[in-house]
Amino acid sequence: MLISLLKLHKPLLVFLVEPMVSYTDAFEFLFKPVNMHLVATSPILNKVVKLWCLSVPNLVQNFLVNEQFISVTCHFHDKCFSFACVYGAITYVARRFLWRHLSSFIGPWCIMGDFNVVLLVDDCKGGGVTLNQVSCNEFLDWINSNDLSCMPFTGTCYT
Repeated sequence: MLISLLKLHKPLLVFLVEPMVSYTDAFEFLFKPVNMHLVATSPILNKVVKLWCLSVPNLVQNFLVNEQFISVTCHFHDKCFSFACVYGAITYVARRFLWRHLSSFIGPWCIMGDFNVVLLVDDCKGGGVTLNQVSCNEFLDWINSNDLSCMPFTGTCYT
């Protein structure tokens, strides 16, 4: 499925969250045929790499990596763009580090990924979910203070 999407859309930059395979296993079959290379991975935690960033050659100018995100700066057609992919910590206290780091970005940027927090109870799948209001409020404050907006999507809400 992924190789079909890569061949069809020919992206310049790809982030994968929880790839669940080794890069060496995936490279020959997935990324080499579409001329993509590994730019960065998140640190190994519990023997697992949570995030990968791949790009076509010479697109990514610099990157920053930590346990909860990878951010990259790309130059394309004389324009500079920044992207960040998040795999947020499961505790709201640990996510405070993420909010501080991401709030320091300057210029146009796009952020995506798994924040491990929701804004509303409707964002949770399954019954009996109890939200941590502090966590939700901190996420909303971060979104508002950085003037962010959620992108619309098509398809299923939960994958």
